[in-house]
Amino acid sequence: MADDIIIPKEELRRSTSMPVKPRYCEPDTLKRSDEKEILYADDEDDHYNSQDSDTFLGQVNKFKSDRWLGSTIDLNIDLKKNELDCIKYNKRTCRVVEQNGNENVQFLRIPDKSWRYWKDFVTTLIELEWKYTLSLFVGSFFTSWFVFAVLWYMVAYAHGDMLFDEVTGERLGEGKEPCVIGASTFVGMLLHSIETQTTVGFGERYPSEECPESMFLFIMQIIVSVGIEGAMVSIIYAKTARPTKQLAKMRFSNKAVVCYRDGKLCLIFRICDPRKQQIIGTKIRAYVLKDRVTSEGELIKTHTELKIENNGNSMIMWPETICHIIDKNSPFYNYKTAKDFNIGSFEIFVSIVGSSPATGQMTEERTSYLSKEVFWGQRFVNVIVYDPRNDRYIIDYSNFNTTISVDMHGKSIEIAND
Repeated sequence: MADDIIIPKEELRRSTSMPVKPRYCEPDTLKRSDEKEILYADDEDDHYNSQDSDTFLGQVNKFKSDRWLGSTIDLNIDLKKNELDCIKYNKRTCRVVEQNGNENVQFLRIPDKSWRYWKDFVTTLIELEWKYTLSLFVGSFFTSWFVFAVLWYMVAYAHGDMLFDEVTGERLGEGKEPCVIGASTFVGMLLHSIETQTTVGFGERYPSEECPESMFLFIMQIIVSVGIEGAMVSIIYAKTARPTKQLAKMRFSNKAVVCYRDGKLCLIFRICDPRKQQIIGTKIRAYVLKDRVTSEGELIKTHTELKIENNGNSMIMWPETICHIIDKNSPFYNYKTAKDFNIGSFEIFVSIVGSSPATGQMTEERTSYLSKEVFWGQRFVNVIVYDPRNDRYIIDYSNFNTTISVDMHGKSIEIAND
């Protein structure tokens, strides 16, 4: 039956290299991308429903059809699933700042990036990770030992110290003595190079007065070794004594709570400094980070500072609860229930700036709280207890993150404390 099929000429394609049987030329059909066709997939971690998603996309499509009258290029407002999650329901890994204070931001395609690092080489070395710093520390010594061993070998070879009589084994070079006494091979020169850089005296291998160039090479190696040791020790000390490391022991609560305090609705989180010498002149700041789509369809990152009691000035002698009163000037003024905080799309960024008592330099410690880490109707338990026997205060750090449920004046408590 296949032989009876009549194939039009315009649908035949033959190879120019070898004859083949005619086949159908099926036109390529354009298919819609599944990514654009299906914006939402069923996921157990999703904190939204299809009705909310359709409403948001409907508003976007209405904006595109009714209000966009500019360029003929279609407004690129079709967002991917994870992008829309970060904008509408920030429940996924969309942190700007991690809880340990590291920024979740990466810069790409920076012009002249390598030159910028080499231009400020000292700061680059200080900011390197420890594995690279230690590798550079060890590699600089091995490199200098090897390079100067090659130079010592070249000086000795030019002087004829590597030529020996095959029968008697006597040196055939110039002068009465070799340039380096006790080293007749490259391995011996390497041991001599290591001994020159790491000791103040010599053993069996030492330079002689026969070669003037060996004296110059000896002085240069001493200068280079002092420079390498001084530079690497300074870099390692600067990394270990950085002011940012002084605040590494500063501790934040792993959650924030919303409750009433003195009849006012407050957002509260807890901080402490468990060392005996606390940070001097601490200044606490908190910001709300949110994504917002403008009426023109532009996605912008916004940040609003939260007003902290006592203007953020605090003396952290023991665990302190930092309070933000939710009033009409607060960005959380319209958040009236636990559900508002649960589905909110925001991140609370907290920064503590102070002076290190060890170095006197300014330093900073940071953390952040997502909307799902803000617990409605909870309050931190008291961890400060006075011990009359020993006449001192006792801090119970085992309950540092412990909260209890409180009365919210008839409002429903929809977030449970695990």
